[in-house]
Amino acid sequence: MAVILPPSLLVTPFGRTEICDSQGWQETVKMSTARDGPPISSVSSSAASAAAADGASSVSCGSQHHQQHQYGRLISAADEPEEAVPTVAEYVRSYSQLAALIDAHPTQFTAAVLLPILTRLLPVVVEAIFGGLVEVPMPQLTQGAAIIVATTRRLFILERGGNWDRWRPVLEMLYLLQGRRPVVLSGDDFGVFATRAAFVSETEAVRQWKILSRGITVTDGEQQRQLMYGNGILPLSSMSHDLPTLLTATSPPVSDAFDPADPPTKLRGLTHPSYTSMVAFVLVGWLFQRGHIPCIKSWWSDSPESASSRRVWELLAASPSDETQWAAGATVFEKPLISGGCDRLVVFGSEVMGDGHMALIKLVDREIRRDIFIYTTESGPHDHTRTVVTRVLGEQVWDMEWSWEVDDGRATANKCRCTVM
Repeated sequence: MAVILPPSLLVTPFGRTEICDSQGWQETVKMSTARDGPPISSVSSSAASAAAADGASSVSCGSQHHQQHQYGRLISAADEPEEAVPTVAEYVRSYSQLAALIDAHPTQFTAAVLLPILTRLLPVVVEAIFGGLVEVPMPQLTQGAAIIVATTRRLFILERGGNWDRWRPVLEMLYLLQGRRPVVLSGDDFGVFATRAAFVSETEAVRQWKILSRGITVTDGEQQRQLMYGNGILPLSSMSHDLPTLLTATSPPVSDAFDPADPPTKLRGLTHPSYTSMVAFVLVGWLFQRGHIPCIKSWWSDSPESASSRRVWELLAASPSDETQWAAGATVFEKPLISGGCDRLVVFGSEVMGDGHMALIKLVDREIRRDIFIYTTESGPHDHTRTVVTRVLGEQVWDMEWSWEVDDGRATANKCRCTVM
């Protein structure tokens, strides 16, 4: 006799669930109906109401519930006839949709039914969020119920973890740092939060990074060291992990609007505009030091009137979020310098450079001079790199003699092309 698992075991990896995916549910019903046809007339008749939910994705859980109660037109998981549930379950694209089905029809979901659904769903969700930069294997456990609990926990965290897109450039850095291998997340990585309360209460960017970085190590001399230790992070040339401080408001030199999900963060006395930016600069230090992304060109100038110097100043003065200043596909990170001025990283990942490749423009304002460094994983003749550099800096910058430019107009050949800063 098949064992029916309690709904609480299936859909509450942290003790309770919050379901709000009306529009996604309509699409799931449409897909299953398109393949197999409506099992009974109630499905096809209710499908006409799907149009009422087409704009529901931006509505809060509470307002969706109110709409359903007031008008009674939106399709819910409970509307599905029992005999249609296994078919509809084959098309779920999210943890929310599956949990809604289980809540509404608990007797339909034995371990034998649910395991194949979860096995298919987990890589679908991971691919939708991370592409090929992260892998999440199915739990390697012997008991079916334990596998189900562990898998639903992973799906819950991925779906309810917030906006993971902010980490894509950083994940591409980790890909290079790990010898061109994706980040692989295990049960221990998803176990960094023991309770739902701990998971939900942590700042969004921090909780995401704790999961992504738990198993990451860096090569420091002859030894491997953990990049993160608790909340501490290991900058290049540091003897110990430094503890970042999350700020509750923006203050100079940070000018962008305050984002509570990814707030300004102070590390070693320097205030980064966001927690993500702080992490990016730490990783870039390790990438440069280990030669994972070589420097191919460098230039500096203390001649403020040169065209190249003026363009660098424009970019350093522009907001990182000002898309008119940056080429398509660019992500901009920045930090202030102890001596004054600021340091910006303009990152182009595989979306622009091709799979597995990255180009990085480093712009530095040292107050008395301005620097440009170009780093890339692309082999010569660096066609893609040239394209993105010229889009940001202009054709004249790529074609100029990459050199030191002094204020009397003379140029000296740059003997020591690239220096790790």
